[in-house]
Amino acid sequence: MKVSVIGQGFVGLSLSVVLASKNFSVFAIEKNPKKLERLKEGKVPFYEPEIDLFLSKAIKRKRISFYKVISDIEEEIDFIFVAVPTPTKKGKIDSQFLKSAIKEAIITINKNSKKTILIIKSTIAPGITEKVIIPMLNKSIKKLGEDFFLAINPEFLREGFAIQDQLKPHVVVIGCQDKTTKGILKKFYKKMYKNDIKIVFTNYSTAELIKYSNNAFLATKISFINSISNLCQKIPGANIDDVAKVIGMDPRIGNLFLKAGPGFGGSCLPKDLDSLISVLKEQKINSSFFDGVKKINDEQTGIIVNMLKNELKELENKTISILGLAFKENSDDIRNSKTISLINILLNKKCKIRIYDPKIKENIDKKISNKVTFCSSIAECLQNSFGVIIMNSNSEFSKISETIIQSMKKPLIIDTRRILKKKYSKSQYVGLGINN
Repeated sequence: MKVSVIGQGFVGLSLSVVLASKNFSVFAIEKNPKKLERLKEGKVPFYEPEIDLFLSKAIKRKRISFYKVISDIEEEIDFIFVAVPTPTKKGKIDSQFLKSAIKEAIITINKNSKKTILIIKSTIAPGITEKVIIPMLNKSIKKLGEDFFLAINPEFLREGFAIQDQLKPHVVVIGCQDKTTKGILKKFYKKMYKNDIKIVFTNYSTAELIKYSNNAFLATKISFINSISNLCQKIPGANIDDVAKVIGMDPRIGNLFLKAGPGFGGSCLPKDLDSLISVLKEQKINSSFFDGVKKINDEQTGIIVNMLKNELKELENKTISILGLAFKENSDDIRNSKTISLINILLNKKCKIRIYDPKIKENIDKKISNKVTFCSSIAECLQNSFGVIIMNSNSEFSKISETIIQSMKKPLIIDTRRILKKKYSKSQYVGLGINN
């Protein structure tokens, strides 16, 4: 079976290499010339565990090939997956990449003798399929539902675990409107996962809304535990990790996404929450609950700055070290990273900033790169600083030596993830959500 995947970002590339590992012939599409060349050389243009190994194996086995446009592919394609970005502007989806991908797909669909299935992996707002995608497909010379088919197939990947989540998804959601698509995709996914998979079939709109609801709920859990964490900070003896551990034991709640920290970031949760709020307002439905989730997340950075200010009193001209630029550990993704917000606040307070993140080598925000110092080690980052703020849970950050801590001008540690287990002599430790 031959499949094409349009868009080779985090979702598209992880899907492509896993499909290749399952012996599908994969034709991967990437419009960015630099990324395309790197992929052809077997180099992954971003950090994601295991993906480089899967790519290398796929290339060696000649199971994957890369193209700039899908129309360059001469073979007949069975499935076309669309995994392009769907960014938001003021809460509304910018569908330019989606529309471009669909236009490309239509060209291939029209020339194929096979009855191709177009599968949308990109996150799209409720109603986009009916308002945008189907009208475009109806302009094809072939007939949707007879000569080719459409499915909405949202992904539920975690950055840092993309390969494992592609190999063992907790569920596969498929929005489709006809028995043919349902039958073919059921057979496809059962074969791919050897029957060990939950498949939920629904309609287009429900599939769209499932993805938005899923991410909004995850964002809600994070803002909830951060709100409780902020309360723990004020109550003597309270510890957020103990609170989270026990309430997470309740099977009605579960322990995932109950880790207090700087707030949620990345390419999905902030974007999808904003978009859901926009959809609610368009439908004249009260959005105050989700507005609150967003507000708590936005305010979390200021709370971290206040923790620093409470200890140092004056921040002007102080050198502050930050460990962790990516929005989470095991990632080089700085999109909507809370560290960026933190840097901007500290720069406004005339602090001097040093940053270290072992996963960040190329993915540096140009807006801040000239205003801060990027370091090559923890030791360099902490040397003579007035305080260090730990912003993500990279394992390296939990093993800081006593010597490095004592090299600081003021050995103050603000641990927003509470990953430091050892105690350092003559240092001051402040854990987010802990009132010692």
